[in-house]
Amino acid sequence: MRLTPLDIYQREFSRKNIGGLDENEVYNFLKKVGREYESLYAENKTLTEQSQKLSGQMEDYLELEKTLKQTLISAQKTSGDMKDNAEKEAEIIIKEAELQSERILDEARTEAEAISKEIRDLKRQRRMLKVELRTVLESYLAMINEESPVLRALPSKDKAA
Repeated sequence: MRLTPLDIYQREFSRKNIGGLDENEVYNFLKKVGREYESLYAENKTLTEQSQKLSGQMEDYLELEKTLKQTLISAQKTSGDMKDNAEKEAEIIIKEAELQSERILDEARTEAEAISKEIRDLKRQRRMLKVELRTVLESYLAMINEESPVLRALPSKDKAA
């Protein structure tokens, strides 16, 4: 059991008739001890309360530190995830762009081949038409240069005159 200043102040000693102590001296000493003890008791109580208060604050700060660490770890993880996702998305966009450019080039090549084939076909048709036209014209020219028997049989204006 703890001794309080009140215990010291209220302490009563038994009295002896012979060889007893000076009561005033004992009471004065007890008062002095009581005051000292009261001062130390109050200081101890204040320090204990202050220690408890600081311990509470320290627990709050430790909890806050723990929360901040978790938040920082979470933010770092989120940041890393976002970076990874952005890189993956960039890769996907690049691949899609490459595929689209290849598709466009293939379409352009196919169209160029079709146009080239059409040009070759048109040139061939032009050559054939030239040959056919030349043949027709040459046959008409041959007919004009040769007098046909029907034309020879007709009287000419020069002969009749």
